[in-house]
Amino acid sequence: MNKFILIFIFNVIFFSSFSQENKKFGTDDNNIEAEYSFSIRLLPSMGNNLFQCAIIKNNAPLKGNIEYLNVNDWILQAAGYEKSLANPNNENLFAKYNVFEVPEVAKNKGDSEIKYYTINKAKAIFNNLWRLKYSEYPYFNPKLNNEKGWAQHPDPQITWLPSESQMNILRTSFGIHELSDFIVGENAFKLLKDIRDRNWQNRYIQSAGGYTVNNDTTNN
Repeated sequence: MNKFILIFIFNVIFFSSFSQENKKFGTDDNNIEAEYSFSIRLLPSMGNNLFQCAIIKNNAPLKGNIEYLNVNDWILQAAGYEKSLANPNNENLFAKYNVFEVPEVAKNKGDSEIKYYTINKAKAIFNNLWRLKYSEYPYFNPKLNNEKGWAQHPDPQITWLPSESQMNILRTSFGIHELSDFIVGENAFKLLKDIRDRNWQNRYIQSAGGYTVNNDTTNN
């Protein structure tokens, strides 16, 4: 009898310990480390966008470790609305990195309004990325062809490149060496945050001796 009791106690202790170990490494862990990072590149995509969105595997060569995303999926994953290798904990990374705040009026209307606001606000910010590389919008678009970009190359005929002083701002601010480099991880969200800032916009423009932003069309 005592033998059976000892076996029972041993089994209870063993399986209890095993269960605890499984829980420690299971899918309920709220601090899963991301294997990939959200990334942005200031080069045209295969579509009509003048930028590229991707997630890139951390600590790995670029070749074979980039997953390109359309801007909608990038935003949904970064906001935690879709599963993502770059956001396994489904955080709202726009909020985490203070890219923008959701106004109280949207919060008071509930989750669907918060999601709607977040997606559209992020899209509006992405729609200004072209200004970093171009002095004028390069495609035919009646809504944008009269607007100026922020890039100010010394040669006025070159409308598709920033000046060297502007490149230095991009290098020091966002961790790239050339325009062909990806802006990765936290730097990608810093980029989205900074281009909303009127003071940052003016510093970028004036570093090349350009004009001053004085309208609201770029204050997204």
